[in-house]
Amino acid sequence: MTSQASRKGVILFAHGSRDPRWKEPFEKLESRLSRHSPGVMVRAAYLQDSVPDIYQAASEMTDNGVSQITVIPMFLAVGAHSANDFPKIETRLKEAHPTVHFKWTSVLGEWDETQEALVSLMAEKISAAD
Repeated sequence: MTSQASRKGVILFAHGSRDPRWKEPFEKLESRLSRHSPGVMVRAAYLQDSVPDIYQAASEMTDNGVSQITVIPMFLAVGAHSANDFPKIETRLKEAHPTVHFKWTSVLGEWDETQEALVSLMAEKISAAD
């Protein structure tokens, strides 16, 4: 079992919305990834208009002994948020939690694996429509 000092966490970092239904897919992903990765603390967090925000999620994790946090931006493409906001957020997180190692992945939509999965699923939907 992972020691408390090296416990890992993952933040699924999404945009957010004032419509509470918008969070449902991210909450399902949080639950599924938690089941898939026992011992890893997984939280969905949001940039705006939804709670928890990324700072709340990181604080919850550090309060629970997490010392390594991977942030996965749940965006399909690079845009103003990833170019302008993410570096500022990362700096603020590091300042608030100087003993925690934060790792940011590229945005989810840019991963080759994501592109392949989406193409496969879209092709299935196109075939099923015939």
